[in-house]
Amino acid sequence: MKKTLFVLCCFLSIQITFSQSFIGYETDNFNGIHGALVNPANIADARIQMDVNVMSAGGVLANDYTGLTLSNITDLIDGNLADINTLSNAQNSVLANAEILGPSFMLNLNEKHSVGLITKARIANTFNNVDGELLDGLIDGFPTADFDFEQNNLDATTHIWGEVGVSYGRVLFYDYDQHYLKGGVTLKYLMGAGIAQGTSNNLAGSFSASSNQVNLTGDFSYLISYDDDQNTSDYFQNLSPGFGMDVGLIYEFRTRESRFADADDHFRALNTYRAKIGVSVLDIGAIKYEDVQLTNYDVNGSVNADEAEEDFIDALENNFAGDSITGDVTVALPTRLRVNIDYKIIPKVYANVDINQTLIEEDSPYNNNGLNRITFTPRFETRIFSAYLPVTYSALGRTSIGAGFKFGPAFIGSGSIISNVVSDTAQTANMYFGFKVPIKHKR
Repeated sequence: MKKTLFVLCCFLSIQITFSQSFIGYETDNFNGIHGALVNPANIADARIQMDVNVMSAGGVLANDYTGLTLSNITDLIDGNLADINTLSNAQNSVLANAEILGPSFMLNLNEKHSVGLITKARIANTFNNVDGELLDGLIDGFPTADFDFEQNNLDATTHIWGEVGVSYGRVLFYDYDQHYLKGGVTLKYLMGAGIAQGTSNNLAGSFSASSNQVNLTGDFSYLISYDDDQNTSDYFQNLSPGFGMDVGLIYEFRTRESRFADADDHFRALNTYRAKIGVSVLDIGAIKYEDVQLTNYDVNGSVNADEAEEDFIDALENNFAGDSITGDVTVALPTRLRVNIDYKIIPKVYANVDINQTLIEEDSPYNNNGLNRITFTPRFETRIFSAYLPVTYSALGRTSIGAGFKFGPAFIGSGSIISNVVSDTAQTANMYFGFKVPIKHKR
């Protein structure tokens, strides 16, 4: 676990998954409770009468350390980090998030009111400003040539928690069935499973191949919110509580043509808007961990390269004096703003633009910053079958192209699979799948 703080915190989550996880599917008007994950107002006057999620999961990885080809992704899933091809630089960054949506449901009470229940397990990882050449040495062994490195504002943070949320959506206003305004809120009880973090304002040094020594100067700090030796039953009995919230508004413009494009169908059975604009703020809240030990090192000296490769934190403990303090740590959720614009081009064919903007600063302590990105998704949508072709751009993950499908109660997709197959330089990987029991309005 200690080495995970500095080297592998983000990559370990890839083995679980293999910001936004359900890229493409989350735009579908028949996605039921999954619509509440991006904007709780989505469940108000929804096209689904009742929706029961049996199990679904998704994850996203964005980085500038390695190209995410299918070969590299396979090695990451298998834990063969030494076999991956890397794109090392002085300030590599990696972000990896995953979520598992457990038993959850939503219910339309009537034309104005809807409720939902959400259970979810989540892991968020950020790995900012690490020298890629040093990381190569810690993962794959140090090279036969000397090299220098310098890291500023290093931050490696892993946070794991669970959520139980109660959602409520309501039609706030409508005018002659043309202008609709809907609002929603999800109140969440949070269960913090733990945070692990390694940080440094500045950590510089060099590697000497002749002496097999890593020379270090600067500072390094790490904390773990739980005991490595704690047994599993005690661990799950000591989850840290917290509270969170999602809020959102949606405006729909419904023309006569859009409302009656699918003649002879019940007005709630199919989508009736021409255009929709949604705004939401997600993951407002925090979890407080008590009696967490923070260890600070003032580093000035050398360590054996083999020892550093085996366990970097143990190498620091064995060679430098550390100063430990114990206190409470408050970890903010990865708060973000979502803006979504959806337009019906013709019946069953839509164009969607979704903007995700993190509201957490990258250098904020004890937090995970999210992935800022914009996604354009054309889709074909029916009650039974839908297909998505999302194209996403982010500064870290660059451009990725994916594909997704819904067929009856099952869905599967990826926001990046086409890029991962055809490109050697893809920097984003996303995968999701799920099975649910939707009960639609009668036609």
